[in-house]
Amino acid sequence: MNNDDPQPQNNKSKYKGKYRIDSIRLPAWSYASNAGYFVTICTDGKKCFFGEVVQGEMQRSPIGEIAQKLWYEIPNHFSNCQIDSFCVMPNHIHGILLINQILEGDAMNPRTQEEDAMNKKQEDAMNRVSTRVDGQRGGVTGLFNPMLSKNSLSKIIRWYKGRCSFEINQIYEGFGWQERFHDNIIRDKFALDQIRQYIINNPINWENDAYGGA
Repeated sequence: MNNDDPQPQNNKSKYKGKYRIDSIRLPAWSYASNAGYFVTICTDGKKCFFGEVVQGEMQRSPIGEIAQKLWYEIPNHFSNCQIDSFCVMPNHIHGILLINQILEGDAMNPRTQEEDAMNKKQEDAMNRVSTRVDGQRGGVTGLFNPMLSKNSLSKIIRWYKGRCSFEINQIYEGFGWQERFHDNIIRDKFALDQIRQYIINNPINWENDAYGGA
């Protein structure tokens, strides 16, 4: 399963080259493991359903209010997931999700040696393999891609998108999401802080954003 969102042609975000690179799903990495994930979800056709940016501030529409409300509800449905910085933009959502299976401590800093060893093994694997093998769905893991495991990032995003679509279509028929989404595994606290700042500044930089603007 490959959820990478199609890239806008000839209009790439300058931040993308530093921190928000295209996700390459790795068969050796469990997307239910403790980590921070930077996620971007775009509306179908990148239509501005969620509102507009006025003088550097996001003005949410009623649909945008639903999208924001349901993002806050993610931890209520996935006890292993905490939300961090996020923003609802006119045609996309940027958000940091922290998956923490042990439900204590910091998802960015696993507490036990066993967890450290597992994360190290997964990180080493990330430098050696790719999920794409002759275009096969799910790469070398096929249909058993770890992205599909219980309470994984994929399941969380699938729930969120589905719930939004259901509630929004009660008041506005025709809303939809792009099928895929971007994600980036957050490597350390330095990257986490940089991504937080990027999210905070997103409305100010709307005109130059790869997902919208002029």
